Amino acid sequence: MVSSGLIDHPDVSHYRLALHLTTAFITFSFALWIALDIKYPSIKEVDNKLRNIIRFTYLILLVQIIWGAVVAGLDAGFIHNFWPMMSDGKLIHETVYIEQNPLWRNFVEGKSGVQFIHRYLAYVVVALIIYIWYKAKKSSTTLLQNKSIKVLLLLVLLQFTLGVFTLLYQVPVALGVIHQVVAFFLLAAMTFTLHRFSR
Repeated sequence: MVSSGLIDHPDVSHYRLALHLTTAFITFSFALWIALDIKYPSIKEVDNKLRNIIRFTYLILLVQIIWGAVVAGLDAGFIHNFWPMMSDGKLIHETVYIEQNPLWRNFVEGKSGVQFIHRYLAYVVVALIIYIWYKAKKSSTTLLQNKSIKVLLLLVLLQFTLGVFTLLYQVPVALGVIHQVVAFFLLAAMTFTLHRFSR
């Protein structure tokens, strides 16, 4: 990854950056899962529907983290520093789909396109976790399940707020680092929650 930033320009490849970050996060999640297997006993009764929603949300969160790394690698947080619009009065800036050719490259190599994905996928992650919290309130949950979902909800709201301010203030280093750290804790909370809803 480092060598990729020493070839033509002093920026590492955003693909390698995303792979590096994602590998680290997934490795941590596996280690945490094993530790939780040792620490906590298995659960006899599991709400399968709620567990499946949590599994799906986990995958979406991982995709969001990957695109966060792509945004960082392309310095895409330095453009479209408006919220909730991408620019003055526009939900989708026109450069989202014309910056690169063919079209799909805009969403992995275009600054506007990757910010668009990361920006609007954040709404999906928040909505899914709020839905998990809502469904859990109507379900019979254990004390740990209930606490894990509350922590998850608080962390995702904090992360969303940090993301908005990181964008509005054009990615100050402190905010960018805190945003990444909270993403780590959010994934940890998601792993814990999924573990508590798995057999």
